[in-house]
Amino acid sequence: MRRFFLDNALHWLREYHVDGLRLDATHALRDESDPHFLAELSAAVGEHVDGPERHLIAEDRRNLNRLVQPRDDGGYGLDAVWSDDLHHQLRVLTAGDTEGYYRDYQDTTAADIATSIRDGWFFRGEHSEHLGEPRGTDPGPVARTQCVVFIQNHDQVGNRPTGNRLTDDVSPATYRALSVLLCVVPEVPLLFMGQEWAASTPFQFFTDHDEELGPSVTEGRKDEFADFSGFEGAVPDPQAPAPFERSVLDWDEPTRPPHDGVLALYHDLLALRPRLGDELTVEAPSDTTLLIERPPFHIAVNLKGTADLNLPPEAPVLLHTEQGGYTPAPRPPAFTAETVSFSRPGAVVVRGD
Repeated sequence: MRRFFLDNALHWLREYHVDGLRLDATHALRDESDPHFLAELSAAVGEHVDGPERHLIAEDRRNLNRLVQPRDDGGYGLDAVWSDDLHHQLRVLTAGDTEGYYRDYQDTTAADIATSIRDGWFFRGEHSEHLGEPRGTDPGPVARTQCVVFIQNHDQVGNRPTGNRLTDDVSPATYRALSVLLCVVPEVPLLFMGQEWAASTPFQFFTDHDEELGPSVTEGRKDEFADFSGFEGAVPDPQAPAPFERSVLDWDEPTRPPHDGVLALYHDLLALRPRLGDELTVEAPSDTTLLIERPPFHIAVNLKGTADLNLPPEAPVLLHTEQGGYTPAPRPPAFTAETVSFSRPGAVVVRGD
């Protein structure tokens, strides 16, 4: 069985030439063998897959540095790991989530978010109220580029009772500010399908199992998310066709307002990303604001309410989230020689040579 899974992974990489594999829920993979299955997998990929580098990325909630440490140092040798902390912190601060694993983040401030950006993740052995035990390890040995961060993904959307996206729970201005933050951090940003144009379609949990397994999956899902409101009610039946049909993207949306403006913002942010410097400074002037420096660029982010933030003197503005091309109803921030004033959530990128 072990050989089957190794060969299956190699088959996808060698025969179909995919760029890499996301390894689902590695925290639930129980293996007392030496070497661990993940270490054997990473070694097999390095030895038996030719051509461009292929990436192995773990989806894992443990903040476990061993996943991406070299095999020679006792690690598993994977290329990257999902880092949930930043997502959970941003959801709590901007959307007000309080249930399930979000309980561990109820007192989140911008200073905590700055720690996650600076180090790659937040929990490094502290007690988790949700798990009832310590969670996390030291992120010190982990490069920030080995951490994958996101403001949405298939789990965080699909595991909600009705599959509502972040855009259903925060204002468009807040969504644009979060999008800027995601695209300027040194970690690897993950974009969930349709996120780049603020897709209005939900992403609901859907399955196509047989009559024996299907009902068990439906009930098991309710049990798994018993701590979240909505799952005790009339949750859409994943076995029915409707959840799948509702989740199909509307590919005409990116050409229509306000979606075309969000797409333009993402286009500009992704074009900016390769120009950001390797050095990082991140500060939290208040509980809801961040100042990020990746020379020669400086980014001011306001996640909630109004805010006044300092900028380098006479720094030319590269972009801000209230530009007419990004939103049909702009409320541009006010600039002085050394400050920017936001009347609502937003972000600005300036060049400070």
